[in-house]
Amino acid sequence: MINQITALESCWHISPPWGQVMPPLVVQMHEKVFLSGSDLSGYCCGVHWEGQEWLYAIVCLGETLYLPRREFYATNLLENATVSTPAFKLGDVVEVDFSEQPTHRIIQGIFSLKNNWLYAVDWRSPILEETASAQSRTIWLADVDLVSMDV
Repeated sequence: MINQITALESCWHISPPWGQVMPPLVVQMHEKVFLSGSDLSGYCCGVHWEGQEWLYAIVCLGETLYLPRREFYATNLLENATVSTPAFKLGDVVEVDFSEQPTHRIIQGIFSLKNNWLYAVDWRSPILEETASAQSRTIWLADVDLVSMDV
């Protein structure tokens, strides 16, 4: 019989938090959006999985707001900017060098910052969420810190 604790500790990092099928995004990177309940607009510069939903990073009036899909409307209009293509996409399995042995993680977020891409991965197991630590389980890394894996 497989020890379930050992199995959880060895596979949590490549088990998608959203389940077997990744929920679709409602906007593309650099797409213009309108904020619900106001006449303000902004642009999507990132997304990451938190709780049980995608949170979108929306730049509006020089501030970055982190909003669920119900708080804005998509326009299908992309910002006129030349931005490089991200090296990784949501759901990709990557290798990260956290310690003595490189570890495999799944990309759970992507963020565009000053024409560079950052990627969110878990750096500690979700079962440790019950601890009193105020630190996030997610760490943001540049593509130079990650290696693509074929899983």
